[in-house]
Amino acid sequence: MKVKTFNRIGNEDKQDFENQINRFIKNKEVIDIKYQTALAIAASDQMGSTGEFEENVLVMYEEDN
Repeated sequence: MKVKTFNRIGNEDKQDFENQINRFIKNKEVIDIKYQTALAIAASDQMGSTGEFEENVLVMYEEDN
């Protein structure tokens, strides 16, 4: 079994992210896919309010022969 991780942060194109994953798994025997999101929020008088969104995907796979 092998693993590959994909990561998208902030305003990166979601469709591009999905296409990248789909191209990768096209000729693979996928065992499992794990998906996780995270949102970090910071607020202070100096910074104002900021938020950072992150998506992570872990693909577990075997190479097709």
